[in-house]
Amino acid sequence: MGSMSELLSIVGPAFGALVAIGFVVGSYLVVTIDRGRANSPSKDDTQVGLKIVLYALALAGIGMAAIAVIDLLSFMLGGFKGGSIPIRHAIAPIVVGGGVAFAMGKLLLPRTNTATARQIERFALGALATQYGVIAMIGATGVINGLALDMGWQTTANGLATLAVSGALAFLSISRLGAASSWSMPTPRPAAPSFPPQQGGGFPPQQGGGYPPQGGGYGGPQGGGYPPQGGGYGGPQGGGYGGPQGGGYGGPQGGGFPPQGGGGYPPR
Repeated sequence: MGSMSELLSIVGPAFGALVAIGFVVGSYLVVTIDRGRANSPSKDDTQVGLKIVLYALALAGIGMAAIAVIDLLSFMLGGFKGGSIPIRHAIAPIVVGGGVAFAMGKLLLPRTNTATARQIERFALGALATQYGVIAMIGATGVINGLALDMGWQTTANGLATLAVSGALAFLSISRLGAASSWSMPTPRPAAPSFPPQQGGGFPPQQGGGYPPQGGGYGGPQGGGYPPQGGGYGGPQGGGYGGPQGGGYGGPQGGGFPPQGGGGYPPR
């Protein structure tokens, strides 16, 4: 595997030209088909052709500069072997390609309606992300082969440089494409609410006692059992159910049910 610096003067401009021509042809084809729809977003856009040309030139400039940066980084990772020739070969593509990309993106494209009609921008970002995503995969393959097959450090350095530069361009392109397409990041699930126990006990006992209350039966007054002391079911002290002290069911003192001494139910 030869060094990319040996073919940089030919491959760099040729690669940028191929990218630009492919983008122009593909974009015009897609736009022409898309304009046949009634609700086409590019149907009333009179600057489509201008934006296609400007983005194509920007892609060509990025391609030229990216290849030069990959070669320069590979030269540095490989130990600066070969003298200053790789550095001198990389200067012109970086200056020309980077300058063209900067001029298109910062000087000319802002004068168009690309801020509101973003279809061509999405085309360019998609092409850039796909192109350098594939190149980054090739670089990762070179790194793995260089380590696993013991192909030498220079091969591994070329793969690392390709992976670093192309991976960065692919990541930035995908991020901008997502922003231009109004994507949304997934939101984490809300945590389940917790139910802290109430202070002072379980669920929940009455203050000062258990179940049943202190000293009494189930619902009876103080001093009474179930039924209360000396009386009927739920009655007061010494009485029957609901009767006064010592009485039966609604009877006077000392009476049972019916009250002592005879009588009907109940005497007045």
